[in-house]
Amino acid sequence: MSYPNQALPREFRMAGGGFGRMALPFVLLLIFFAVVMLMLGSVFAGLLGGVIAAVIGTGALVGVLYKKFERMRQGTVVRFSEYGVELSDTLGYHIRLNWPDITRIGEVRSQMVNPTAIGAAGGVRVGAGAVRTQGIIGWGHRVIPQNAPAWMRYNVAAASVNPHDGRSEVAIPLSGIDPNWLQGAMGQWLRMYRPDLLDGPYGYPPR
Repeated sequence: MSYPNQALPREFRMAGGGFGRMALPFVLLLIFFAVVMLMLGSVFAGLLGGVIAAVIGTGALVGVLYKKFERMRQGTVVRFSEYGVELSDTLGYHIRLNWPDITRIGEVRSQMVNPTAIGAAGGVRVGAGAVRTQGIIGWGHRVIPQNAPAWMRYNVAAASVNPHDGRSEVAIPLSGIDPNWLQGAMGQWLRMYRPDLLDGPYGYPPR
């Protein structure tokens, strides 16, 4: 087994593909939107017009999601160093976890849009869930953009806090960067600096 050194990459970016995983939490929302467009279009232009409106409208929404995903994919960077792991993106979002402060490997839930459900009061209501990935979790530092929406600030404020020093519990979604991160170079970094984390249910097979 080789370990990270100056010859190995210290910076990781999202590989191509992965849009399906990101779009999965939006499936119910897309179906709801398509039904609404079908009904509205049918009222003004008949069934055929409704079908066309649903296809075009939903396709446009998928296009917006894809554009958002591509911007995230191209701008998200994870950096490994002797001090720990950092994630940053072009929007100004930044997370830092030092090696001693990582508590576990586990599921990371990344909320991409406002989780508030939409729909008629007392009727069908749907919303976009969180994107579920796997990564590292611990007591670290987080910076969010100044123009971050209120729902994001609320989620950040609701995070667990270390009772000893006030640091928030943060998570870095490494499988969102590389689905096979534990078997790749990122996993080697953990094996070098925090091999104890790899003995849990998400870690390497027994050595």
